[in-house]
Amino acid sequence: MRTLNLSATLMLLGTLTLGLADTSVDAQIAEIQNASAEDRVALVNAFKTTMSTLSAEDRAVAIAQFRESMQADGAELKTQTQTQTQTQARERLRVNQMEQTEDMLRGQMMNQHQTANHSMGASVTQSRGAHR
Repeated sequence: MRTLNLSATLMLLGTLTLGLADTSVDAQIAEIQNASAEDRVALVNAFKTTMSTLSAEDRAVAIAQFRESMQADGAELKTQTQTQTQTQARERLRVNQMEQTEDMLRGQMMNQHQTANHSMGASVTQSRGAHR
C-alpha cells in the first residue's frame, strides 16, 4: 500500500512537472493556492523545478510573487480563525447566560415550594391547636 502511494505520488509529480513546465509562474502559484494539501506538496515541488530553470532575476520575481500570495492566504486564514473564535465566544456566553437563568429559576421555584410548605405547616399547626 505504501509503495502504491509512493508510486502514485511520483507519477503525479512527474506529470505535474511536465505539465507545468510550460505554464507561467503566476499560473503555478494559482494552482498551488487552490490545491488540496496532498496535491500542494507535489505542486510546490514542481514549482521548485521550474524555479531552478529560471534566471536569477526571474527567480527573485517568482519568489516574491509566491511569498506575497502565501502571506495573503495566511492573512485570510487568520481572519477566518478570528471570526470563528469570536463566534465560539459569543455562543459560550449565550450558553452560560442560559444556564445562569435556569439556575435562578430553579432557585426561585425551590423558594416558592419551601414558602408554600412552611405556610401549610403553620396552618396545620394552628388548626391542631384550635382542635385541642
